[in-house]
Amino acid sequence: MPMWIETAGAAAPFPVSLADRRCHLANYTKDSIPSVSVRSDVIAYASPDSTYAVTKRLFDAATRSILIGIYDFSASHMKQLVLDALARGVRVSLMLDIDSAAEKRLFGELVDMGVVGVSAPSCANPSVHVFASSHEKVIVIDDEWTLVQSGNYSSNSIPLNETDGSGGAAFRTGNRDAGLAIRSPELAELFTGILTRDMARVTADAGQALGEPPDQPMILVERAPAHRPSKLFPSRVFQLDAPLTIQPVLSPDNYLDVVPALIRTATRSIVIEQQYIKADQPSVRLLLDAIAAARRQHPTLDVRIVLGKLFDRGDLPREHQNLDVLAEDYDLKLDANIRYINTDQLVHCHNKMIVIDGAAALVSSQNWSDSAVTKNREAGLWVPHPGIAQYFEAIFETDWDSAFTSPEQGLGETPVTRAALGAGGFIRVEPADYQEV
Repeated sequence: MPMWIETAGAAAPFPVSLADRRCHLANYTKDSIPSVSVRSDVIAYASPDSTYAVTKRLFDAATRSILIGIYDFSASHMKQLVLDALARGVRVSLMLDIDSAAEKRLFGELVDMGVVGVSAPSCANPSVHVFASSHEKVIVIDDEWTLVQSGNYSSNSIPLNETDGSGGAAFRTGNRDAGLAIRSPELAELFTGILTRDMARVTADAGQALGEPPDQPMILVERAPAHRPSKLFPSRVFQLDAPLTIQPVLSPDNYLDVVPALIRTATRSIVIEQQYIKADQPSVRLLLDAIAAARRQHPTLDVRIVLGKLFDRGDLPREHQNLDVLAEDYDLKLDANIRYINTDQLVHCHNKMIVIDGAAALVSSQNWSDSAVTKNREAGLWVPHPGIAQYFEAIFETDWDSAFTSPEQGLGETPVTRAALGAGGFIRVEPADYQEV
């Protein structure tokens, strides 16, 4: 389990608070989000296996513009990709949910070098509060490529694996995440409009400033996985031979209008990877109710879920209460239906993925919490394509087969000390990859 370590030396639990996401939110008028017909290439990718390789390939090919809307940006190798693009004359715009002093410094360094930077209109912004969190992970390149993914620009969600899906000596494991890169000027235009409108909400406010996010006198560390994932997944390019209708799924706009209805269409299987599921929250129960409705129509429906690890052993009582709700209200039982990511192979399950009947997939940023589906800015893509769905389903099956069958597994017992760090076997992790939003 992660542990806070004072940069000066000693260990202590939970000393750092990130931005309070319970601020009063300004009125927001939901947008109507149309589907988009795509006729060109789609790249499916995953972390830790191939996200960086795909991202670097597309960043390095950019000639005009890169537009980024993301929740966390802390990986130095991603900062370098941006600086390299700027050096080639590419215009880079960044909307970032800034909630730490380190992130503010990185943001400032990029702005100093020419990035057009905006502090996202979330509770982390000192004055413009439209969303609880700006938790999307969307990148638009040259008004042509759109990347939508579950992973932040943190060292574990986009680990520095330059070779696509290769397990060579330099392979770095990390979080389980998923993403799609789609070549479509129409989709790029849609997401450019969404991101630039959100940026304009901030720049239109004359008093907007970065403010002073809390400094963190501690770092968060985690025991490094002892093994690599049992199977690695290179990215896969799908060259479409017919138009494919893709549905963007946005919070707070249309997630609850779209996703429960799609879940209810399942006839054979629903497989899900989620960081967590807040089973007692009303909007999340709409999603769980949709699973229950599909099971009533198809009693043999296979429903399986891989969740992320717990942050701390102190979270166990609450997690067991959550599991009780899932079992009693929805007949979703530990081991048979619910398992936890194997932290001997992966750092965390940060994914937010749904695959239905091996025929359609949702790749998105939405956790299953009320805030994620009703108050945050989030983004995803619903893709009804069997090949793409089966790519992500294979990832799920690999994670399921190795997953832990109780939340206690993988938590560890020994406190992390400075002496233990000196002996090796630890990695630094980012609080934003664990925060419940």
